[in-house]
Amino acid sequence: MRASGVRLLAVMLLASVSHLGQASDYFSSITGLEQLLHTEHTLMSDLNAQLAQARTILKQLEKELAAIEVEHALAARGTENYLTNPINIYRLMKRLHNDWSQLESRAQQMSSQIHFNITQQHYELNFPSQEDVDGAALALVRLQSTYKLDVAQVAAGILNGIKYGTDMSWQDCFVLGQQLFEMEDYNNTKVWLRESMERLRRHQPGQQSSAAEPAIVNSMETVAKSLFQMGDFDTAYELSQRVLELDPSRIRNWHLGDKAAKPSSNQGDESDEDAAAQLQQTDAYKLTQEFEQYEKVCRGEVIASPAQQRPLRCRYTHGHHAYRVLAPLKLEEHHLDPLVVTFHDMLSTQKIAELRQMAVPHMKRSTVNQMRGSSHRMKSAFRVSKNAWLAYNTHPTMGRMLRDLHDATGLDMTYCEQLQVANYGVGGHYEPHWDFFRDTRHYPAEEGNRIATAIFYLSDVEQGGATAFPFLNFAVRPQLGNILFWYNLHRSLDMDFRTKHAGCPVLKGSKWIGNVWIHSATQTFARPCDVYRDNEISEDYQIIK
Repeated sequence: MRASGVRLLAVMLLASVSHLGQASDYFSSITGLEQLLHTEHTLMSDLNAQLAQARTILKQLEKELAAIEVEHALAARGTENYLTNPINIYRLMKRLHNDWSQLESRAQQMSSQIHFNITQQHYELNFPSQEDVDGAALALVRLQSTYKLDVAQVAAGILNGIKYGTDMSWQDCFVLGQQLFEMEDYNNTKVWLRESMERLRRHQPGQQSSAAEPAIVNSMETVAKSLFQMGDFDTAYELSQRVLELDPSRIRNWHLGDKAAKPSSNQGDESDEDAAAQLQQTDAYKLTQEFEQYEKVCRGEVIASPAQQRPLRCRYTHGHHAYRVLAPLKLEEHHLDPLVVTFHDMLSTQKIAELRQMAVPHMKRSTVNQMRGSSHRMKSAFRVSKNAWLAYNTHPTMGRMLRDLHDATGLDMTYCEQLQVANYGVGGHYEPHWDFFRDTRHYPAEEGNRIATAIFYLSDVEQGGATAFPFLNFAVRPQLGNILFWYNLHRSLDMDFRTKHAGCPVLKGSKWIGNVWIHSATQTFARPCDVYRDNEISEDYQIIK
């Protein structure tokens, strides 16, 4: 601040000297001296105004920095607990992607001597991309939708009635609403903008103008105009009123008769059209009864299924190895046809720690097939997680996992895909899908299709993250050390469409699993076929309802 003030003072003094050169008799009259005194008074006023502005900016910076310090103090008490809160994740990404650049700009306004340049001085640090920030926003909306969370409670840091962290500010809520608007999620845009305005109202009247940065007010004005042009007059009016409260001079900017230019539908190449078509298909699926049922199962809103052949049981089983007579397995039945069971306490915490440690260096974003029959895989909001593939011969623990799985199920483990270790963070999920391949080109004929799936749960999950079976009307919560097992194929090796399943969004926590997919080629004696084909019972489930 001193340097800029000195430069300003020097400029104005030079102007004064120039003026003195033109009239060198200031000393000869009181009038001339009064003019010089007025000049100095103007200089003092200007410098005081700049210092006052700098103090205001400094106080606001100190206030915002103190709020960030509070967040880091909370994180220091338990980093894992802090980073498994979806609100904390979104706010962290928002701060690093948006807020710190604004803090930099304001610090530079305050003093040119403060060399606070993020891009030059902190190039070695990691910052979230726009994709990361958008992903965090979508995760919050996904959790809100799936678990029917109240927006006001989410903004207050309350998830399913449990308070986990600090509140979101009105700016946090607005930036989230703005992101959703840009992603064309207009329904969720409205609720988050309204929550933002409600939080802004709760500010003390004297704090409103100081709390809103020009960039935020500019964004509010832009979104309000766009909402008006789209016909959402109520939300647009509410938002515009807040804009004018924060800056009454902006009323001159409102020319609502102009229509926003819309992008031509002919722009873009063929791949963009394919992506758009896939997105429309995904959105259409989310409006089906099937997807609604999936979300109900994730929330635990299930109705008792029709009676099984016999009541479900929790029992000990000797499996398929003589050793299990001395050390029986703990078996919990979830469904009999198709068979879905859990084997409890199959992995120790030490083995699980070893697996996770081996997987972490190889973790990459999970992908899905772009379309049926295509070998090209792509990232998708359909599946949000990271995974790593580990060969079974790289560590004794993985070999013992296959041995235990054989003991429990009797299946031959000759043809198993590599162990896939996956991690679902907060909001991470995998929408309903089948594990078997519907296209024979996706698996070697000599190995056969995926006859069975075994999920090793490598962590507990505080809230959410269950494995849901929408057609079977139940979900299984992750439990450290357990194995969830089911058959994907009928005994006739036809696809069992009833086994569609999903990974429910993780609401609080971090979900780690190990997937083992067992193929059918060598299972002739382990799971022989019946006299008659048994696939007709599941045929109707392959159609989206």
